[in-house]
Amino acid sequence: MPRRFSFTALRTRFRVALKPTLLTLAVASAGAIGFFLLGLPAPWMSGALVAVTVQALSGAPSRLPEPLRFACFLVLGASMGTALTPDMLRQAATWPVSMGFLALSVVGVMGAVTLFLRKVAGWSLATAYYASAPGALSAVLAMAAASEADMRRVAFAQAVRLFLLVALLTQILGRVGSVDMSAPVAMPAGTASSVLEVALLLLASLAGGLLAARARIPGGMLIGALAASALLHAMDWSHAQIPDLLMVPAFVILGAGVGVRFKGTTLATLKDCLLASLGAFVVALAISLACALAAAAVTGEDAGKMITAFAPGALETMTVLGFALGYDPAFMSAHHIFRFAGLSVALPVFAHLLFQVGREKGD
Repeated sequence: MPRRFSFTALRTRFRVALKPTLLTLAVASAGAIGFFLLGLPAPWMSGALVAVTVQALSGAPSRLPEPLRFACFLVLGASMGTALTPDMLRQAATWPVSMGFLALSVVGVMGAVTLFLRKVAGWSLATAYYASAPGALSAVLAMAAASEADMRRVAFAQAVRLFLLVALLTQILGRVGSVDMSAPVAMPAGTASSVLEVALLLLASLAGGLLAARARIPGGMLIGALAASALLHAMDWSHAQIPDLLMVPAFVILGAGVGVRFKGTTLATLKDCLLASLGAFVVALAISLACALAAAAVTGEDAGKMITAFAPGALETMTVLGFALGYDPAFMSAHHIFRFAGLSVALPVFAHLLFQVGREKGD
C-alpha cells in the first residue's frame, strides 16, 4: 500500500533539518562578518566558505537546503544581468579565441592531473580521470558512480579544488586588482530601486531560471535568471538594481554551499587524500594560469578576468566569483558554460577510449 501523507512526519523532518541549517547559516554569517571586519577581499563569500568548511570538517552538523541555494542563484543571476551592456557584448568578437585557449587548458589540466594522480599518488586510472575533471561536478559524479572509481577520492579532490579556488583567487586577485572587494558589488550612485521594481525583476528572473532549468541548461537557475534580467535591462524595460540587503546573504549562502561539501569528511579521508588533492590542484592551477595568460596576451583582455574565466571549478560558483571580482558576467558565464558543456560531452567519450586502452594494457 502507498504510504499516507503525515503532517507529523513532515514537521519532524523539518525540525531535524532546521537546527543544522540555522547553525550553518550562523557560522557562515560569523565568518563573513569576521572577514569583512578584517578588510579581506570578497569577505561575504570567502569568509562564509572558510567558516563552514571548518564547521564541516570538525564534524559539527551542517546543512544547506536546496531552496536556499535556489534563492541564492536567483538573486545573483538577476543582479549579474543588470551589469550586461551593449558595450560588453560588442567585445564578444574575441571570445572564440579565448575559448580556444580554454579548450586547450581543459585538455591539458585533465591529462596532467590524471597522470599526476596515477603515477605520483598511485590512484586508479578511473579515480584519477574523474578527479581531474575541472568542474561539471554533477556530471562527473554521475559518471564516476557507474565506473570503478573511488567516489570518496573523486568527491574530495573536487571539493578541495573548489575550496582553494574561491579562497585563494578572491584574496590574490582582490589584492592585486583595482576593484574594491571589501563590499558586495555596488550599485551605481542614484540607482536605488523601489521594492516593486526589484520584485518584478526577481519574478522575471525566476521565470527565466525555471525555463533554463527545465531545458537542462548548465547552471540553469543562475544562467536563466541572468539572461532574463539582461534582456529586461537591454530593452530598457527595467532599471531595477538588486540591493545589498539581498546581495550580501546571497554571497554568504554561496560560500556556505561550497563549505558544506566537506560534510562527512573523516580524518582517514584527510590523511589519504589531502596531499594528493593539493598536488592535483597545483598542477591544474599552473596549466590554467599558463593558458589564461597566453589568452590574455593574444586577445588583449585583462589577465585577472581571463584567469577567473579559466578557473577550473563549478560553473555557478566560478561565474559568480568573476562577478564578485568585478569582471564582465557575460564573458564569465559564456566561458564557464562552454567548459561545462564540453566536459559533459567529452568525458564519457574519452572515458570509453581511455579505459578500453587501460584494459588492453592490463591496467
